[in-house]
Amino acid sequence: MHDMLLAIWNQDFDQLVALHSVGLLISCLVVILFLESSFVFLPLPGDSLMLLAGGLVGAGVLGSEVTLLYLPLAAGVGSLLAYLQGRVLQGTVLMGYLQRIVPEQSLFRATQLLSRYGFLAMFSSRFVPVVRVLTPMLMGMGKLPPLRMAVASFASAFLWTQLLSLLGQGMMSIPLFIRHQELLTRLLLTGSLLLFVCAVAALGMRFAHSNPQRHPPRNG
Repeated sequence: MHDMLLAIWNQDFDQLVALHSVGLLISCLVVILFLESSFVFLPLPGDSLMLLAGGLVGAGVLGSEVTLLYLPLAAGVGSLLAYLQGRVLQGTVLMGYLQRIVPEQSLFRATQLLSRYGFLAMFSSRFVPVVRVLTPMLMGMGKLPPLRMAVASFASAFLWTQLLSLLGQGMMSIPLFIRHQELLTRLLLTGSLLLFVCAVAALGMRFAHSNPQRHPPRNG
């Protein structure tokens, strides 16, 4: 893993191939995108990784099937899992706890999108971190028909991954970005890491704040 990240950081794509790390890279992208689309308490950097994947496709490191098939499927299946969580966990203590640790603004935004656009909210929520997990969960709590949810999940996942990956590929074809390709790739890697650290820190603060043991009930 370290050698793979180092090869990407140094733009040494020949070394990446020589290490037989392309398959590992694809697997990591698929797993991260699946987890980021499935669990609201795993704030992984999906958007920036999609840009990076598109850039690597544009650079010829990854095949187009990665962004056309593997990553949309991972995001779509992840949203279905989030939907099932909403259906199964509705009314349970765990769902109430999850709602407490989620940022209120994200929960409000997901609720507003869902009430205004119905299952079409999946398309707009895809582009908002955290909200893209909350929306299918709320759909599960609202008992939206599974077939409609599946269609919305995979269609929105395909749209989201294609737009971001095409943007990443486009940046690799613009002369200005080509001249600074190494810097751009490093910024995407660094940005992904920083976003992840900040999201985990914010989630950890909410977790600590919402811990009922910190606020014991008062005696009569």
